[in-house]
Amino acid sequence: MNVLARLRSVRAVLVAGVALRCVLWGAVGGATVLAISGSIDSYSPLSVTARRSMLVVAIAAAVALALALAWRDRAVLSLARVALWLEERFPSIEYRLVTAVERGRAVMPAEVHAARWSRVARRRIGRALVIPAAVLGAAVIATLVLPRGAVARIRSPHAGDALARASRRSAADSRLAPLVAELRPPAYSDLEDSTIDEPRDVRALTGSVLLLRGRGDDRGIFARVAGDSIAATTSGDTWSITLHVADKPAVVRLVDRTFQRLVAVEPTADAVPVVTLIRPAHDSVLRVPRGRVALDATVSDDFGIATARFEYIVSSGEGETFTFRSGTLGAERPSSSRTELSSGLSLDALALKPGDVVHVRAVATDRNAVSGPGVGTSDTRTIRIARAGEYDSVAVDAAAPSDEAQTLISERMLIMLAEALERQRAVLARDSLVRESRSIAADQKRLRRAVGDIVFARLGAPSGEEHLNDDAPAAARTMQELLRRADSATSVNEDPIDFGGGESPVVAVNTPLLEAYNAMWDAGTALDTGEPARALPHMRRALAAIEKARQAERVYLRGAPPPVVVDVSAARLQGAEKGTSSVRTPAPADTADAARARRFARIVAQARRHPAAAIDSLLVLRIDALAAAPQFAGALRDAATAMRGRRPHDAAAALAHARRLLAGAPVVRDSIARWGIMP
Repeated sequence: MNVLARLRSVRAVLVAGVALRCVLWGAVGGATVLAISGSIDSYSPLSVTARRSMLVVAIAAAVALALALAWRDRAVLSLARVALWLEERFPSIEYRLVTAVERGRAVMPAEVHAARWSRVARRRIGRALVIPAAVLGAAVIATLVLPRGAVARIRSPHAGDALARASRRSAADSRLAPLVAELRPPAYSDLEDSTIDEPRDVRALTGSVLLLRGRGDDRGIFARVAGDSIAATTSGDTWSITLHVADKPAVVRLVDRTFQRLVAVEPTADAVPVVTLIRPAHDSVLRVPRGRVALDATVSDDFGIATARFEYIVSSGEGETFTFRSGTLGAERPSSSRTELSSGLSLDALALKPGDVVHVRAVATDRNAVSGPGVGTSDTRTIRIARAGEYDSVAVDAAAPSDEAQTLISERMLIMLAEALERQRAVLARDSLVRESRSIAADQKRLRRAVGDIVFARLGAPSGEEHLNDDAPAAARTMQELLRRADSATSVNEDPIDFGGGESPVVAVNTPLLEAYNAMWDAGTALDTGEPARALPHMRRALAAIEKARQAERVYLRGAPPPVVVDVSAARLQGAEKGTSSVRTPAPADTADAARARRFARIVAQARRHPAAAIDSLLVLRIDALAAAPQFAGALRDAATAMRGRRPHDAAAALAHARRLLAGAPVVRDSIARWGIMP
């Protein structure tokens, strides 16, 4: 007889029994949690979040209990422990079974009745399963006796199942609670239907269908919306009212005999497509109407794009005679909420003429089938073909910086070098100081020659200072000699022309530059002797003169002055009316803001005595203020939510914030008042 094989079969029976017992006790734990949750929900309705949490707790309790029992009975997997368990039931074995297991012997004497082991194990498992099976049956019976719909609400909680909960309401109670709102967005939006339990504020896309449902028949139940009354209809054991979400906020007042309930409906408008023209990036003027203009644009929409295209308009003519042509390019029908358009505009195919203007833009429409498709357009770019006569007019092209500006920058740099050298005088040897100073003097000399060239270049005369050899006899050494040379180069006779003060044309036009030239000469002389401190005043004087010359330069184009519409000098003080003073009347206050402030004050005063009525009043005020004061309306929504959640501190903070928004921003002054210490 193979004892080990028989022992393994007994172990398999015991393992199956232990596993089944763990499952039963786990089911007992889960069913108990569900029964308790269903009982609580029957007397006090739980929210969807709470019921989902209880379902998670029930599953966790079942798994935890089963795992705990399995861990406790894990010894059933050991052959030695199973052998000891059989030794306890069959003392006649006298520990020979345990010894055979320990030594790995598979044969035992024939007097050992191994065939009875499996029957004993099955009987033991049967007795162990009686108690958990009975307890599980009791839990199932307790669950079945719960009110109708209680188990379903705990087993599969979802929004809108409040109507499936058993009701203990009498005929005199309100049928407006529980209330469920089913929202069905328009088909074009591709949004899923949603359900809201106990709705207070409903935000919906314009054109959606709002279905309000309650328990009971429809007798005496109707809704008031913007002065209209909508009667309820009955389907089974529930009543319903169907509303269409308009483009303006509204308050739905549900009425059941003497009971009332408010539901705020806030519509969300479908935005038009956002179109951005990427290319062409700027307006253009072309000489010749040839080539191809690349067109690129991006389009995005919140619920999908129906069509997208480029449009162009060609305007031709002048004066009072104009003709127009239009067309489209690159039309698409994308099925997504974002797309990119690409196309090209052939100028050759348009047969443009000088003076024609092409206007290009991107246009897109959305899939809005409720209020009509929204149309989005991009910025318009223009492409103009220049006329032949346009190039006869005066045109001023951008030029490089003037010689004066370049000289200004160079002189400032030399001043900085001289100042740095003067700061290093105390630590430099005399030879090094003189060498560095003469290097700056050489740069100053080159700059002085450039200034002299500017003076003579304006008059078409040769330079007044020699560049090749400073010691040449013909070199100008003083400003007076330079002026004489410039005057002799530009004069046609020996007699000077009288310019009101004896100034020659060179002196009159170039006085600042000549002053800079003289100052640079003195600065170069001081730098050659190694005296940067003595040269700095002359260098700064040269810089100021160059700045004066640069700022004095102006270019005036030819043109006629604009016509004078009114001759102010002739018309002043010529009227017959002497004038009368008027009394300023204060601007009328915003009556809407004042009324809103009074309503808010009454609601705050009412909140302490009648919180429920104050919440409804806040709801109505929020809807009325939604268009004119959206931030104030948002603060009112936060206050109403906090009051419904019984959070007094949050409600007080939200009401204070609403009051600040209603009062407006505080007045801030940069300084105190002129005639007092208070602003």
